[in-house]
Amino acid sequence: MLMQKMIALVLALVLPALPAWAAEREFDLGFARPGMMQGQFRFGAWPPGMAIYCSDDPDLPKDLGRLLFMPKQMLDLGATRCSLMAVDEKGGWNVARRKIAGHPVEMSATFAPDLQGTRRLVQLFMTAPREGYAGMVRHFVARFGAPTSESERMVHWQTARNEALVMHEEGDTVLAMLIDTKLQEAMNQRLEQVTKRK
Repeated sequence: MLMQKMIALVLALVLPALPAWAAEREFDLGFARPGMMQGQFRFGAWPPGMAIYCSDDPDLPKDLGRLLFMPKQMLDLGATRCSLMAVDEKGGWNVARRKIAGHPVEMSATFAPDLQGTRRLVQLFMTAPREGYAGMVRHFVARFGAPTSESERMVHWQTARNEALVMHEEGDTVLAMLIDTKLQEAMNQRLEQVTKRK
């Protein structure tokens, strides 16, 4: 529930247009970048024992359905949710924790079709322990350069095509996101059209 509230807050904060950098920068984390195809994300160089599962997988293990839940409006758009999974000590699949910036991070992504129908990464979510905030910020600075803006609880990067942020509330988690703003805008417009038709 807290994560849903955080995501809603983040989207409210980052979706309004902000001044873009003069030069476009590739927001590439090495294993993921906004706009990449779902197949590229799925078959990336993930650590042994970890695998990407997506909500549209025909062979999706039953116990992963709740972890990859997508609202019906998103499903109607052809959107999918993918997450990095690992086999736990009981032999079942669960959310994996990959170490990034020295802290265990849970990772998931939303994909939506582009104009040609190819599913591309719209939003990448990474959740880390609260103590990982400073390390995650440093990791993003090393990748993306100086932030566009920052406050006590959020650091934000933006180009004409992409956004990235690291934020925390008073809780025990840190949320990091990468967003393809063009794909996000297109997805929002399509969601509005679906809502108006109902």
